[in-house]
Amino acid sequence: MAVETNGANEASANGTYEILLRAGYPYEQTLGRRLVTFNPIDLAVGKEGRIYCLGRGPFETGGPLRILNWEDEDLGVVRRRPAEPNDRPAEADCGWIWPAGIVCDEDERIIVSDEADHTITIATRERDEEIARWGEHGSAPGQLDRPAHMAIDDEGRLLVVDTMNHRVQRFTMDGRYIDGFGSYGSGFGELDMPWGIALDGDGCVYVGDWRNDRVQKFSPSGEPLMIIGSSGDGDGELNRPAGVAVDQHGDIYVADRGNNRVLLFNREGRYVEKFLGDATLSPSALKMLMEQPILLRQRDLTVLEEEKRLRSPASVRIDGDRLLIPDFGYNRVQVYRKEAYPLREDQVAPIPTRPALR
Repeated sequence: MAVETNGANEASANGTYEILLRAGYPYEQTLGRRLVTFNPIDLAVGKEGRIYCLGRGPFETGGPLRILNWEDEDLGVVRRRPAEPNDRPAEADCGWIWPAGIVCDEDERIIVSDEADHTITIATRERDEEIARWGEHGSAPGQLDRPAHMAIDDEGRLLVVDTMNHRVQRFTMDGRYIDGFGSYGSGFGELDMPWGIALDGDGCVYVGDWRNDRVQKFSPSGEPLMIIGSSGDGDGELNRPAGVAVDQHGDIYVADRGNNRVLLFNREGRYVEKFLGDATLSPSALKMLMEQPILLRQRDLTVLEEEKRLRSPASVRIDGDRLLIPDFGYNRVQVYRKEAYPLREDQVAPIPTRPALR
């Protein structure tokens, strides 16, 4: 729940309604499989149904950036860093050592953060070509220490979660530092190893405050507005929250990584529901299993309940009314579809002023 606010107006460009009639949020499909969407740490949705799934392999071996679509077709790998840096000229290497986050801009250029070498890389999809790689390790303004998730604002500027410097920094796409906010601590507006980031329709910034087990909402200029969640595993509680997303209604989604789930809060920070995982076999996984008699037998002998669940999700993304959850521990993406109807004030009874009789 929201435990602290500075009293700012919580009305949002996302939320000019009075309430949402929440009809449901059913599971829709699973995408990817082992050896294709390997340990997905984050994803981005591009144009024409393209889904860029960023893998994270063992340290210093990188991970593939796999392109999928809604039919679960494997459209290829953008680039992965070779095991040995000298395998290929540096200028041709568009890979990463320890990737953390991915976003796409309006031109569908691919932007990836790398925790290991403290850089941001911008690459094209079509020609598998690196456009820019920038970042300098350090703690001064404009320097980075293990950059994680990113977001692009309405002016095309890149907001980067600077994890080990406990702050968020804003850059131009060519790496010029603009401004930033945040400092180490557990107080209102302070951060401790932040990871995820999202923007709402007003430009407000939501940050997954990893080691403080909460999400914080900031104004576009970095003024703290609200704290969402607290430590624990109960409803509305968080254990090492990672990725964050905000949808068109202002609903807030948090990848509650330590609790193996995703939580949904409304625009005021009130807990609404949880997603534990409902995966079925994806088309590609089904095809693989049908070609492996040993795996078919093993699956027949397995208790399947746990197979459905999420394991260590580090990200959560929104595409229209779809919720996409990179299921890191199970090498797949789980997809849900929202059904909700914004209602005006004149369609809804007033908030009760006294307890209802039962």
